[in-house]
Amino acid sequence: MTDYLVSNYNLDSIILQKPKKNGEYFVSKVKYSGNDFFIQFPKMKISTSFGKNVELEFSSNSKYSKEVYNFLSSLDEHIIQNIFNKSEEWFGKKIPIENVNKMYNKFIKAPKTLNDNCTMDFIIKACEFLDKKNNELDVSEFSIGLDVECIVQLKYIIFSKDTCFTYWELHTAKLHKKIDKVKQYGFIDSESESEEDEEISFTFFN
Repeated sequence: MTDYLVSNYNLDSIILQKPKKNGEYFVSKVKYSGNDFFIQFPKMKISTSFGKNVELEFSSNSKYSKEVYNFLSSLDEHIIQNIFNKSEEWFGKKIPIENVNKMYNKFIKAPKTLNDNCTMDFIIKACEFLDKKNNELDVSEFSIGLDVECIVQLKYIIFSKDTCFTYWELHTAKLHKKIDKVKQYGFIDSESESEEDEEISFTFFN
């Protein structure tokens, strides 16, 4: 699959694997029909500097922005229901749905003020940075306030003693410095690494 628009996905095919202990956390890998789960995000505004992670803002009112936002909201509920349904199998006890809702941190952050937009955090490890013509760029070109279009992988659901959160990793970032009509969603999926012996490491943020 090389087209990661949300319209191509069926929530029932998103699989949360049984969590495995990783240090003080339990980690569930996320797959789509056995494959890695990538999403093409709409054009978003850069809210923080690119470092180990970056915060991007839903700044567009485009049709696709609304589709992604609605899909992510449904995905949140799908994950919550899966945790509830499988809690006894995974953790040896049935966790009430209200407790799952309290412990689960939804991916989209609510705006801080009425004039702000919703945001999301993404981890940066091995990301490809491009301009609109798919030429490679240095990450220093991606500054706060500019628009970027990304392909992102939802890799893990991570459980601590009292909380549960998602781990989104930036895969490809395309910079838009001008408001032009461009061919969107033309990214080609690069060859993915085997995760069989993958060493899992996390970057945490508030």
